[in-house]
Amino acid sequence: MEAPIYIYYQLDNYYQNHRRYVKSRNDMQLRNKAAEGDLGNCFPEDKTTDTNQPIVPCGLIAWSLFNDTYRFLTSNKDLTVNKKNIAWGSDQRSKFGSNVYPKNFQSRDLIGGAKLNESIPLSQQEDLIVWMRSAALPTFRKLYGKIETDLEMNDEIEIVIENNYNTYLFGGRKRLVFSTTTLIGGKNPFVGTAYLIVGGLSLFCAITFILLYVIKPRPLGDPSYLSWNRNPGGIK
Repeated sequence: MEAPIYIYYQLDNYYQNHRRYVKSRNDMQLRNKAAEGDLGNCFPEDKTTDTNQPIVPCGLIAWSLFNDTYRFLTSNKDLTVNKKNIAWGSDQRSKFGSNVYPKNFQSRDLIGGAKLNESIPLSQQEDLIVWMRSAALPTFRKLYGKIETDLEMNDEIEIVIENNYNTYLFGGRKRLVFSTTTLIGGKNPFVGTAYLIVGGLSLFCAITFILLYVIKPRPLGDPSYLSWNRNPGGIK
């Protein structure tokens, strides 16, 4: 596998597209420090229980941030994982403020997922940015990082997993995926499957219509009934 090698975590049976979950965030608060107290749609993860202070970032999406960690070794040497530039640049620039810092995050009794470094602005918390681009389907992958050295044939990779994220409670599953890209992007079996299904349906319809035309053709209309044939001289 030639570098860069992309590492994804995959979650199954996880409905990030649930209406209440998708709405549980406040985009103004994520962008602007002055909107720190803007907590619309964030309940129940909006304020601290004891001091009633606003939580930044608020809402269930941020609160449930994925927190499994991975370490990769080959030949007893650590493989460095680059976690920079894993988020969409447009998200970093326009959706998350460079002057907005985490505050009171994961400070309540019930912890949902990973904690955030309060000295780093949200625009640089790329794990959070990747997670908060909510998925449309219950099975999805999100980018964890990149290995920027080639992996040779027969290399053995040891993976040390810190299993923190509780998917067992709702019957979910977790997977770890290594992938590379080509000039046309990474592997996406959904697009190929969709093309095959649509193409097959189109072919079936085309064959069906041809058989109907051959077996029971529709008679052509008599052109003598056309208005310009009924009145060739143009006289009304």
